[in-house]
Amino acid sequence: MLKRIILFIPVIFLSACLEESSEKIDKKAFTRIYDNSEFYSSFYAIDMKQTSDGGYLILGGKTEVVKEGGEPQNVNTPLGVYLLKTDELGNIVTELQVDEAYAYPIGKLNQIGENFYFFCMDAGTNAILVSVDQSASSSAQTTLSTSLSLPLASATTLDGSNLLLLSYDNGTQETVMTQVSTDGGVSNETRFYTGAESPIDNLVIRHANREGTQFPFSVGQVSAGTYFFNGFIDYTFSLVFTSLGGDEDVDGIVNGQQENAGFSNVLPVSGQTFAISTYNFGFNFLKPNATLNMTATTSVTDIQSSAFSFPELESNARVKAIRAVVKGKNVIIFGSNTKSGQIGLYMYDEATGEFISSKYLGYSNPFEIAALVRTTDGDFVVAGTTYIAGRLPRFCLIKVPEGEIKD
Repeated sequence: MLKRIILFIPVIFLSACLEESSEKIDKKAFTRIYDNSEFYSSFYAIDMKQTSDGGYLILGGKTEVVKEGGEPQNVNTPLGVYLLKTDELGNIVTELQVDEAYAYPIGKLNQIGENFYFFCMDAGTNAILVSVDQSASSSAQTTLSTSLSLPLASATTLDGSNLLLLSYDNGTQETVMTQVSTDGGVSNETRFYTGAESPIDNLVIRHANREGTQFPFSVGQVSAGTYFFNGFIDYTFSLVFTSLGGDEDVDGIVNGQQENAGFSNVLPVSGQTFAISTYNFGFNFLKPNATLNMTATTSVTDIQSSAFSFPELESNARVKAIRAVVKGKNVIIFGSNTKSGQIGLYMYDEATGEFISSKYLGYSNPFEIAALVRTTDGDFVVAGTTYIAGRLPRFCLIKVPEGEIKD
């Protein structure tokens, strides 16, 4: 089933630049905050990608406050699917709100060919595949060939031709990992039991409905035939390596501590080397060159003993990480949220793990990271959510020149 819908909503564009600057300067660095005339609506950034024209496409969600008799109530509508397309300077080009029958979009915003793909849910919590073109002028929704519910995370396969989806079946209490084609075909479905009579079922459902703790679910591929997911299995939030060979096909596992400790980011580098971040009862740890045994059973606490502790980050912080080449050196850049309401960027030498530099983004309002990307011109862009007046969630887009990070 396909549906196409285009909806434009008037938005007020606010630039945080305090002085007029030339277009050349603006191309290297800017901070944009996108306010909206819908005062009682909230906008949350989820992911972002650069488009072929040099602009940016932000995937996010939108909620509205329910009104009765013209008066706002303390009840929000489900998180609707909302996308914002900008030009290379961060100026708004297009807004797109997908049919309200679909809600709770998840990352990542995956590019395959000329289109971008992501997942959301329908009213029955079934996973729906959504595609959007480069200009965000239209979208198409596809029901999957096999019914999957409660989508949690997605990624593209290494060959860039298919999608990986992590979801949850609350009927059987199983974490489900599948490969999905761009036309909605499902293959290599592999299920992992999460545990009977445990709080996991409620935790995952509340996560999916954006009502409770937001866990760092993720999914990906390390090499041909080797995949991973970061999610619940056997009562614990763990990192699982699998070949998708059938139910309970676990090649290796790094166990967390129930829902209280685990990985907050997993970025394959080469072989068994990963750039990772972990959390443990509110504390955060970063390690740009961790060696993970993908064929054994280990514990996340073993990794934390040799990782960098970051007390300045908020409790169980959200972390994004990318690989880049800066000044001829392979580096890992972590992005996360600080206790002071800023977004921190931390650069490390990929080979040695040596700390190189840090930079902090945001001021006045609280800022939260959603995505970190390297641009085609060699700089970096962060998309996120900021809170105007400390209480109105809105998209933000910040471009940082390469020189400001490496120095």
